[in-house]
Amino acid sequence: MDEIEEIMMKYDADQSGCFSVAEVKAIINDLENHRKQAKHLFRALLLTIVVALIVLGTLFAMMFASNQAAKENHTEGGTMVDLDGEAVKVDVVESLSGLFDLPRIDTNTLAYMNFLTFIIDMRSDPKIKSELEASMKIGGAMRAPDDSDKVLMITTSGYRITIDAASETGTIEMGNGTFPISDKSFYRRLQDDLAEEDSWKKCDKSSAFCFPKTPPKGWNKRKHQERELRGRGPPGQLSASGSFAMGANRAGSD
Repeated sequence: MDEIEEIMMKYDADQSGCFSVAEVKAIINDLENHRKQAKHLFRALLLTIVVALIVLGTLFAMMFASNQAAKENHTEGGTMVDLDGEAVKVDVVESLSGLFDLPRIDTNTLAYMNFLTFIIDMRSDPKIKSELEASMKIGGAMRAPDDSDKVLMITTSGYRITIDAASETGTIEMGNGTFPISDKSFYRRLQDDLAEEDSWKKCDKSSAFCFPKTPPKGWNKRKHQERELRGRGPPGQLSASGSFAMGANRAGSD
């Protein structure tokens, strides 16, 4: 007996082999009950899916809110603000170094230089007759492939700056003149050099006798320059920065 025959015998109550009106009604009632059960199951499945989506949405919203609350700043309408809604101030990262350290830096790094600060000796200019502190934007840097002591830089104004790390000297060509540059006042540099060279006049404390020594080469000439500077008077107080700054943007962009 197969499955269909078993179902037929279930509804053939009198085992006559024929279905009466009452038996047919029983079959129809069972079909309706099965249809209602299927509809209830489908509705329960839809309700389960909706509840699951609501739970997932709530969890996502809570995670997003907690992530936003954990941030020190966030963006609103294209503006970065802090947790209090105040606009955040940002600035480029700067790297400072001495003027005569520049030739030791590779050109790829120098390409990101923004500006250079140094002292220009314009005492030979009849209109200036003093030292000037300058800060200039750098447009590019060049050097010989096998020379790590010298570097040539061009400012955005077209001035050419040459720096020699070995001799710690530098020049700037601007207008119709070429002027020495340094990382601090030339007057102060000369005073430091003379103070070091005057050590030949001091006696050795470990010796019982003091004998005259021969002054170093060029001492008389530099002493004469010192007397000239003293006659002019020292220049005004200037910041001996002699440094450069590199930012995130390439140099030369105003």
